[in-house]
Amino acid sequence: MINSLLVAASLKSIEEILDDRGIPYKLEENSAYKGYKELWERSEEKDFVLRQARPAIKRIFSKEPYVFKSDGDPLYIRFNDAKRRLKKDSFGEILLERADKDWRISLSVKSDAKVLATMPVADRDMDVFMNRVMNAFNEIDDFGDRIFGIPCSQQYFLDMNAILSRFEPYDKQRWSELRRDDPFVYSTLITPMLKAIGDEIPRICKDHPEAPQRLIDYFYGKIDYYYINPIDEVQVTRIGAVNSRRGLGRIPNNTNLFTPQVKFPTQLLDVRFANGRYGELSQDTIQFSFDGGWSVCLTIVPGSDEADERSFALNVYLPVTPFGSYRDQVDWEPEA
Repeated sequence: MINSLLVAASLKSIEEILDDRGIPYKLEENSAYKGYKELWERSEEKDFVLRQARPAIKRIFSKEPYVFKSDGDPLYIRFNDAKRRLKKDSFGEILLERADKDWRISLSVKSDAKVLATMPVADRDMDVFMNRVMNAFNEIDDFGDRIFGIPCSQQYFLDMNAILSRFEPYDKQRWSELRRDDPFVYSTLITPMLKAIGDEIPRICKDHPEAPQRLIDYFYGKIDYYYINPIDEVQVTRIGAVNSRRGLGRIPNNTNLFTPQVKFPTQLLDVRFANGRYGELSQDTIQFSFDGGWSVCLTIVPGSDEADERSFALNVYLPVTPFGSYRDQVDWEPEA
């Protein structure tokens, strides 16, 4: 979940630092930017979140010399919408760019800063005029073709169809009345669908050595990113970065990096249902582990919209940052 007030505080910190150094910049004033500015103006916690954000932004900028380049085009600052769509080039909320230098970085400010994306699994439509549900799911997403450019096997679609057909006895129930903790939703739908996905990805990886990199590459986006995460108990803000495209920590006129590069994975090592908070096996989350310390978790979430279109979606996130990634932390600024 995005910490919108912390995004606004990060933006304020960026503006203060650039103004203090006399660095020209330009803000893209889209709907996301306006939302953050309005939130900031009415907030009564400005001082508190600035104490969290400002030291982290300063530390990140100390590793990014291109931020302070005063020649050429102004530094361009733009913003992603609240929910990252798959077509976005980064899942960070704040993007900094110098197009004339071919330099761009992203800042992710979330309570769980490693959430990458959401993608469909399957959906079915309710005919709102006839007040009934169509007899079958109208679409099962071919995630293999979407992610890898390799269509899923016929076995995957047979498995998914068999699972989703079990929903028929519930056609007359409203989707919203099927709570996420309903045993039927887990045991009959979510867990079996995850198992079908967990069986299919190893099939693809077995025959296509490029598949592990494509999986990470697809969700990762085109822009390397830093993330910041305040820890209230110890009053520090943790900073992390995943630098797989050599976009972070670039030194002008030098091929070296301030921030270590992390290689994309090449091999799928393990597939298992993730452990829950108390060590129990999860019913809605499956984890794929790759070489280099990469892991990806997929969580299936049931949902519906205002027209009661019924669907399942995958939330995709990194449970840990890969081996060799940049990690740091800074103390909060003292109270005034």
